[in-house]
Amino acid sequence: MIGAASFGDGAARPGARGVSLRSADLAAVSVVHVTHRRDPAFGWFVDSLASQLEGGDGIEVIFVDGLHEAERGLELERLVDGRFPFRHVPPKPNPWNGTHRLTTANEYAALSSARNTGIVYATAPYVVFVDDLCVLMPGWWEQVRRAASERIVVGGAYRKDYEMVVRDGTLVSSRPAGIDCRWERGDDARLVPLSGGELFGAGTAAPRDLLVELNGYDELCDPVGGEDYQLGLRIAFAGVPIFYCRAMLAVESEELHRQPPVVTRLNKTLEPATYMRRLREFGVRSRTSDGEHDISHFLLDLVHGARSPRTQGNCYSLRALTEDGLTETVARFPREHWFDHQPLALM
Repeated sequence: MIGAASFGDGAARPGARGVSLRSADLAAVSVVHVTHRRDPAFGWFVDSLASQLEGGDGIEVIFVDGLHEAERGLELERLVDGRFPFRHVPPKPNPWNGTHRLTTANEYAALSSARNTGIVYATAPYVVFVDDLCVLMPGWWEQVRRAASERIVVGGAYRKDYEMVVRDGTLVSSRPAGIDCRWERGDDARLVPLSGGELFGAGTAAPRDLLVELNGYDELCDPVGGEDYQLGLRIAFAGVPIFYCRAMLAVESEELHRQPPVVTRLNKTLEPATYMRRLREFGVRSRTSDGEHDISHFLLDLVHGARSPRTQGNCYSLRALTEDGLTETVARFPREHWFDHQPLALM
C-alpha cells in the first residue's frame, strides 16, 4: 500500500523558460496545463487563475504545448505579465506526434505522455492538471490550496458551454452544453469520496511523489484515451482515497474543442481468441469487462486484472527521468503497436 507517509517534498529542478521561481519561493503547487490546439484560449485560463491568486501563493504553471514555438511563448509572457511563475515547454518525445513520431499516416493524441511531461517539469510537491479552452471559476484555486495542504487526491468538476463570453478571466455569459456526470452527487461545502474509475475530466490533483511512485499516466492509453480513470483505478489499488470537489469547477468551450488540428484517437479490435491470448501475455487470465474485444475494453480488463498500481506501458522510470534526459527515451520507443503488433510506420 502506498500511503501519505511515503510522499516526499518534491525536490526542485533547475532551469526555466518563462518567469522563474526564486529558490526562496519554491512552489507549493504545480499547475500543469496541456494543449495541442492552435487557439488554446491561453488568456481565459491565465486571467481566471491570476484573479484568484494572492501575494505569497506558492504556485507555478507548466504549459505543455504540443504546438510549442517561440511566438507562443512570447504570447504567454505577455498574457501572464509577471503575475505568476510559469514555464512553456514542448511535450516529451513520443511515437505518436511531434518531432520524434514514428507514425506516418496520422498524428495521434498522446495525453499520457504530455501529462507525464508536466510531472517531470513540476518542482512542487503537489500537482494539478487542467485542460485547455477553460475558465477557472471563482474558488477553484482556494480548493486546490486546501487539497494540497492535506495532500489528498481530488478530481475537480467541469462543465462544457457554448458561446462563452469571457472578460478579464470572468465568464460573463454562455449557453450550457453539458455538465460533469458526477455533479449531482457532489456538494459545494464538502468533498465526496470517488471510486478509482470516477477520476476523470479537468482538475485531477495529487501529491507529486504519489504520481512518481505510480510511474505517472500509463502510455498504453496513448492514443486511445481513458488515461485519467486508468490512473484513478491504480491510485485506488495503491490504497489511496480519492475525492470529488464540486467547488473546484472549470468551464470549457465546446466550440473551440472542434478546431483543427485534431489529433486522432485510436480504436482497434481483435478476434476473441487473440484478445484473450494477449491478455494472458500480460499475466491476466480472464476478462472483467463486458462488450467488444477492442482496445478500450482491453485496457480495462488489463488494469482490473493486474491490479498493479504502477504503469504497464511506459518505457522509462518517471523517478529517474529528468528534463535533460527526455530525448533519451526515443531509443526505447516500440516500433509496433502493443495491442496487435501493427508497425507504427504504417499507422
